[in-house]
Amino acid sequence: MILKYTPPKKLSEILKEFGPNPALATSVAEASHEMRRSSMRKVDFDADA
Repeated sequence: MILKYTPPKKLSEILKEFGPNPALATSVAEASHEMRRSSMRKVDFDADA
């Protein structure tokens, strides 16, 4: 089996391959903003409950 190593690309490099796409850019921006707003919640798994 032959495996080809492909180094990871930055998101900006990947988007350049698609060319100008305002809808995709808007979607990525909204997802990025939503991820920044979200927070991790601490969950306590109480075995006695």
